[in-house]
Amino acid sequence: MDHSCWTLISSDCYEHPSFAVFIKKIEKAAVGMMAFIGDQKVEFVPMEQNKVHIKINDKNFDLQDNGFLFWPLDQAPIQNKVFGNFLFKIIRRQNSYVLDFFPQMMINY
Repeated sequence: MDHSCWTLISSDCYEHPSFAVFIKKIEKAAVGMMAFIGDQKVEFVPMEQNKVHIKINDKNFDLQDNGFLFWPLDQAPIQNKVFGNFLFKIIRRQNSYVLDFFPQMMINY
């Protein structure tokens, strides 16, 4: 079976969807995830030794354990800084990541 293409696993059913989530097998047992939230592209790319590479709109972010990233609506994101007006947030706890686009979806990766 060819695992080189992305598979849609979730989206909303509006005429102009607010989110879509795709997965793809990267290598061995690793699975990558790509989500579109509004017009923002969020990627979780598994690397070696349980590391995950996070890309948002093709910009790299490295979240440390217990770190978080709010994606504000009106300014540039700053890691580990809380913003009141945000589109989504990513939280890391050890090797788990939560992508929270409240109230539409919450994904544990």
